[in-house]
Amino acid sequence: RARVRVTPGPMASPEKPSIGRTLSSMATFASSRVHEGENRVVHVTTGDANIGYHHKGNAISTGKYNPATFFPKGLYEQFRRVANLYFLSVAIISLFDAISPIKPYTIWSPLCLVVGLSMAKEAVEDYQRHKQDHEQNTSLTERFDGVSMTQCEWRDIKAGDIVRVVRDQSFPCDLVLLASPLDDAVCYVETKNLDGETNLKLKRGVEGCGACGARGEKGLKALKALAGVIDDGRTNGDVPNAPTAATSSTRSSSLLARTSSLLRSTSRRQEPAVDPPGARVECEHPNNSLYTFTGNLDVPRDAYDGPLTEDDLADPTRKKKVSLVPYNVLLRGSSLRNTEYVFGVAIYAGHDTKVMMNSSAAPSKRSQIELGMDRVVLLMLLLLLGMGTVTAIVCGVWIKDSSRRAWYLRTSEADMVFNPSDAPLVGVVAFLTSYVLYGYLIPISLYVSLEFVKVMQAAVFINRDRRLYHAETDTPMRARTSNLNEELGMVHVVLSDKTGTLTCNSMEFFKMSIAGGSYGAGVTEIERAVAKRNGNPLPPPPAVDARGNKIKSGPIEPGFNFRDDRVEDGAWMRLPDKDVFRDFFRVLAVCHTVIPEGEPTPETVCYQAESPDESAFVVAAKRFGFFFRARHTSAIEVDEPSSDGTSTSTKRFEILNILEFNSTRKRMSVIARTPEGSIVLYCKGADSVIYERLGFVAGGQAHAAATQAHMDDYAASGLRTLCLAKRDLSESEYASWNETYTAAAQSLEKRDEKIDACAEVIETELELLGATAIEDKLQDGVPGCIEQLMRAGVAVWVLTGDKQDTAINIGQACSLLREDMDVHVININDLIKLESDRAISKEDFDKRGRASVAAQIKKGIAACDDCSARERDMGVVIDGRSLAFALEPTLAPDFLSLGTGCVSVVCCRVSPLQKALVTGLVKDSGKITLAIGDGANDVGMIQAAHIGVGISGQEGMQAVMASDFAFAQFRFLERLLLVHGRYNYKRVSRMVTYFFYKNIAFGLTLFAYNLETRASGQVVYNDWLMSAFNIFFVSLPVLALGCFDQDVNQKSCVQFPHLYKQGQENQCFTTKTQLFWALNATYVSVVTYFFVFYGVHAGEADTKDGHAFGLWEVGTTMYTGIVLTINLQMAQMINYWTWVQHCAIWGSILIWYACNAILSDTDRYWSTYSFQIFTPTVAPTPKYWTATPLIVFVALLPDLIVRASRRLFRPEAHHLVQEYERLDKRLRASGAREDDKGAGAEALAAAEAGAAAGPRAKAASGGATEAGTPIKPSQVGAEVRATPPPSRQKSAAGDEDGDSGGVRRASEEEGETDSRRSSAFSSRRSSLDRKGPGHRRRASAERIDVEQLSGNLRNYEGMLRAMEKQGLDVGAQARRGTEHSAVGASAAAASRASTATHSRDSSVISEPEAVSEEPYPAAPTDVDEKKKDEDESRDAS
Repeated sequence: RARVRVTPGPMASPEKPSIGRTLSSMATFASSRVHEGENRVVHVTTGDANIGYHHKGNAISTGKYNPATFFPKGLYEQFRRVANLYFLSVAIISLFDAISPIKPYTIWSPLCLVVGLSMAKEAVEDYQRHKQDHEQNTSLTERFDGVSMTQCEWRDIKAGDIVRVVRDQSFPCDLVLLASPLDDAVCYVETKNLDGETNLKLKRGVEGCGACGARGEKGLKALKALAGVIDDGRTNGDVPNAPTAATSSTRSSSLLARTSSLLRSTSRRQEPAVDPPGARVECEHPNNSLYTFTGNLDVPRDAYDGPLTEDDLADPTRKKKVSLVPYNVLLRGSSLRNTEYVFGVAIYAGHDTKVMMNSSAAPSKRSQIELGMDRVVLLMLLLLLGMGTVTAIVCGVWIKDSSRRAWYLRTSEADMVFNPSDAPLVGVVAFLTSYVLYGYLIPISLYVSLEFVKVMQAAVFINRDRRLYHAETDTPMRARTSNLNEELGMVHVVLSDKTGTLTCNSMEFFKMSIAGGSYGAGVTEIERAVAKRNGNPLPPPPAVDARGNKIKSGPIEPGFNFRDDRVEDGAWMRLPDKDVFRDFFRVLAVCHTVIPEGEPTPETVCYQAESPDESAFVVAAKRFGFFFRARHTSAIEVDEPSSDGTSTSTKRFEILNILEFNSTRKRMSVIARTPEGSIVLYCKGADSVIYERLGFVAGGQAHAAATQAHMDDYAASGLRTLCLAKRDLSESEYASWNETYTAAAQSLEKRDEKIDACAEVIETELELLGATAIEDKLQDGVPGCIEQLMRAGVAVWVLTGDKQDTAINIGQACSLLREDMDVHVININDLIKLESDRAISKEDFDKRGRASVAAQIKKGIAACDDCSARERDMGVVIDGRSLAFALEPTLAPDFLSLGTGCVSVVCCRVSPLQKALVTGLVKDSGKITLAIGDGANDVGMIQAAHIGVGISGQEGMQAVMASDFAFAQFRFLERLLLVHGRYNYKRVSRMVTYFFYKNIAFGLTLFAYNLETRASGQVVYNDWLMSAFNIFFVSLPVLALGCFDQDVNQKSCVQFPHLYKQGQENQCFTTKTQLFWALNATYVSVVTYFFVFYGVHAGEADTKDGHAFGLWEVGTTMYTGIVLTINLQMAQMINYWTWVQHCAIWGSILIWYACNAILSDTDRYWSTYSFQIFTPTVAPTPKYWTATPLIVFVALLPDLIVRASRRLFRPEAHHLVQEYERLDKRLRASGAREDDKGAGAEALAAAEAGAAAGPRAKAASGGATEAGTPIKPSQVGAEVRATPPPSRQKSAAGDEDGDSGGVRRASEEEGETDSRRSSAFSSRRSSLDRKGPGHRRRASAERIDVEQLSGNLRNYEGMLRAMEKQGLDVGAQARRGTEHSAVGASAAAASRASTATHSRDSSVISEPEAVSEEPYPAAPTDVDEKKKDEDESRDAS
């Protein structure tokens, strides 16, 4: 394949430049097609050798528009909305005077205003994007021009350039690192802007290219050789004998010939006949994978200074092929740190870079209210079309049959609009006229108003809420989108990660098992929490040790909280298994990718680790005497104690290979040459993968069973366990394997799979050394938050990678699995043991495992129905292997049916792929899902859920960047949902229904009058006043409602979490609610119309001089009644009055009168029909002022009666809480407040009972007494239990002064009150929740039948298809490793059997492989219940 090199040349003919450029671009296009292939080829050059490959330039543009596309594209975006498209059609029809009943400018003005505001917002946002792009594109860097490094802008960089980046600068494109001034050509990189991680990453230069970074002539010579610069100054991209002006015609004909040849040869791919003299990169095509890279670099021998093989020595002219790995790549978006400068080759530029490939828009999410609003808009449009059809029929029939009798109208002389001889055409014209006239049924300002309110809710109330601010990390709350504000108030299921989400992800080395012995003293926080919840609190830790020394509380140093005199201070060297201890500590010190910073002393060194686990292991090794002091490209240095412990020396471990950790392998290995000269493989990983790779020893390895038992004990304490192992390799064995590994590492196709296959070969016959146990403490307030969410009716699913025992204990510690619920455990441990022992085949395991999981799910469904009948909560725990079967299409509906009937579900050993799939499955149940996580492995789950929440923790910012809302602590979720979510739901839903109410009320008056005039299209209102209806007269109160309304105060939202169920059941936006408002609007319009036309102005004199009002005066009276009624209807709706509401409502009414007065005295041309109407005629008339309040009273009376009756006889939950708040305020004002005594306690109990019962609460006859009289618990439905009041002790930050009772602030920032206060009293309340007549379920977990789910899992099936297209296997991770080894399976089963009796009040059902037919445990007897209540009462005391 001939490589075509096209260079325009600086001396091209000036006479016909366009021909040369055109032919050159054609040749470039053809060349780009020639060079398309499986791999990307980039020549290192200072010329144009890569022009034929058509690589993208380095300039970027993230803007949505440009000057040419802004108006067409912007208008298209605006008119994609149904309402805007409708108004555009109305505006177009209004241009025809014969059809339109109103002036065109009265339609175009509001339409242009609404669309213009939206487009202006788009323009401002896009301008900011273009401004940021320009700043990046014009940033300066340096590149090699063949002679020296010259300064250039980022946009001038192209693929193949050699670039130099200096300290603290960002990388302008994706580079292959060639050299740096540090030892072994390494550099430090910060990727905070890329993935949010602040810890530094170590990058390594390409082997053998270190000379490029040398100073002086040596470095320049290496750069020239790398770029292919030859002696005469030309490069491999220069074209010899560049054309002059005299040869322009020859050049053009030559270009034409080459272009034709290229266009004919695009169907076949050819390599260049002669390879350019410079280096060449062959790599994968641009993709969005930040952490993978596959490629090779062919280095000229003059630029290579690394080791050579015999084949290389045999052919000195052959380029040296070096494999490239992710550690060699510097990505755009990251910055150089702690390194003076680096040299690199640009491989991906501009939009080809990985960070730009990842900048695709997140999945579009819309709330259920918005989707419902769209449906209502469509219904209103259908109503409008129906009304238009009725109008057309009435008009056509009247024109045909009755118009001639109205001789004074002279219809026989009329044009097509009222031509009696062509009734069908008249009907069509009447339809178009009514299409314009009835347009007020569609609220044109709805979308703009809704967007304004949502931005206010997100930017002002949520983002600035001080109680969602985490001071320790200086992390405020961030609403990254405002589209889902109201969705926060409708959540049914929370799906959460564990590590870093429920826990701190701040790892501390706590215990270890070495050579069959368990070491480490102390009790974990999770153990204490579980014991406390079980009613057996553990004593506090001792203050002094055995020697009388004071014991320091907390970790000894960050990452290390281990105490055991048997191994501390070198005591391990006196133990008989000291060689095993030494190997164990060597694994901790050598098998990692940690980077040490600072002075290499134990006191001053700072470790930069990719995960908190690795940092904890290296710190632990240091504490035990194995100090990791330095890392080089191919070696690390560790200070080790001597065998007798009398001295310490620095040992050098030569790192031969690193087999990296990933979520599929679940292990990491390092092959090193030890200081003794032997080759050893050090490995650490999950027990599920290490045990199956242990070397076979008759009777099992010496300490395998004991280590497994220790790990089960650690897991039961909530610790994270990891196995450590080693393998000694011979020189020949390693050499043979390394040859295969090197070939796999240099492969450009399926490199990762080939490397994993090589790792499988070498990571066998391992020798078990022991296990570690890391403590990851629960975050503050997690148990209380989960308790509150469950009381609010929110089910919680935890998707974790932990072992089953660990998950169960952590679930108990954080109130996920409580004493008062049944827990159904699904696992197939017995089958796993048989598979590990090779007693059954893989096919038999799959068949029996699938059948076992199906039977256990069926049994769980039966148990769930039984719990529901007994009003008892239920939870499910399922392990990873069982989950892989449960997520298969045949079992997914059954598993989902079981999960929907549980208040908590714990999925163990879950892969990131399974997290997303489980989320999609739960989403298919019709429940609103919220996914919360903190790491990159949670991104799929976050994007799959209705709402994604990211926690900015220790694992970077990828979860935050993919989320809709972000904060620092899980406990903030309580306030986000129960306060902000509930407020936003009620505000937005009531706002939308009110919008349609006011437009229906106004539009139907036009419809009624049009029918009165025989559908002639005559209007009764002034054109300007009609246009101002939605913009000035009724818009402000609805904005105030959407921003500030509160039915109960914030403290009550948290104190009575059952109020949240109003949003879950969508009570404010149901079809029934919408129908009620539509009927109310119809009543208002009918009453107003008939009251005005047939009551107030029925024909008698209206003025004192005996004149009757004309059309426009009567229209003014009717318009006044509509405006006042709609605004005062809002006054009846508002629960929370502030000055904003007063200004909005009374101000809107004043604006109405002011507009009438202004139009009345304005020139006739502008005021049209309002000229001299209001001021001289209507305003002086007493009848007008007398009739207006009567119209308003009659129109509002039914709604007032309905509201009062509902509050008196069928009070909702928030009505009862409002009564409590009112009484609480009065008692506080009188100084007679006592928390647990008197009427206040009774009102609180009634409010709690009503909130818990929700819509089922029914007041007894006469239950609603005069204001101030407390509602007693007996007045609420007999089936409802009154919960005793929680404690109200003041926190350290003080009480919520200004937020109690009816006194509430308009802003939702009410001072610095302890955010964990609600969690504290909610946990104290939990032990009391079971009192009263029978147990009441805390969460609304209603199981969905399997038949209802089957065939309706659209999200789940779509995700499965997408995974199949990408070749992903959902169960691969679970199948790659076993839950326990053959040695430890029986111990694990015993441990889980003991867990079944973890408390006297919980039922943990652990299913064996053979599914028994035993009935589900019967409900406890009355005697048992009585005894249990007595025990609980004693515990509560």
